[in-house]
Amino acid sequence: MKTGHLFIIAAGLITASHSATANTIYVTPYVGYTFSNGITDDNGIEIEPESDPHYAISIETDLDQGRVGLFVSHQPTDYETFSNSGSLTYVHFQSSLRFDTFTHFDTYLGASIGTTIIDADWSDKDMVFSGGFLGGVEYKFTPNFSVLLEGRWLANLMDGDTTTICNLPEGNQTCSIRVDSEWLTQFQTNLGFTFSF
Repeated sequence: MKTGHLFIIAAGLITASHSATANTIYVTPYVGYTFSNGITDDNGIEIEPESDPHYAISIETDLDQGRVGLFVSHQPTDYETFSNSGSLTYVHFQSSLRFDTFTHFDTYLGASIGTTIIDADWSDKDMVFSGGFLGGVEYKFTPNFSVLLEGRWLANLMDGDTTTICNLPEGNQTCSIRVDSEWLTQFQTNLGFTFSF
């Protein structure tokens, strides 16, 4: 990941934590698995990230009946068509409504919006617009520690014109990648551990 991208993520985390100094802060590290779909460019070349594990973190604070904060997820990935590996990193601001469903159990629904940092030979853009929806259930072991199971649907707007050297399984080929306003979508399953302060 490039230094500039790390600076953006760090600045977002610091901003989120400073804006929440008067309220409870929730820090949730996640591990999970990402299921990906693919898109096809104008020449019929398929761009399909493989389904792979990922790791993530969120920093949130209370707002009315829910929470707001920052979500960052990083997925190293290979591609079905290309032999080069890469990664997708989501940096999203998110908001969720929370429901006290049962004793010790909360459920929640929310949405997120932000950018995806793409590290891939087939894309001439480092960042693209992305958004998503999320939902899950959280079990509170103590007032300051809980475990959650979560699902997220994430969509990336892929709109560009790239010429690159494609490392296909059959060998190196020069190809022109052109993707016009298509959505690359992914679904995440997450296991998280929330610490509140």
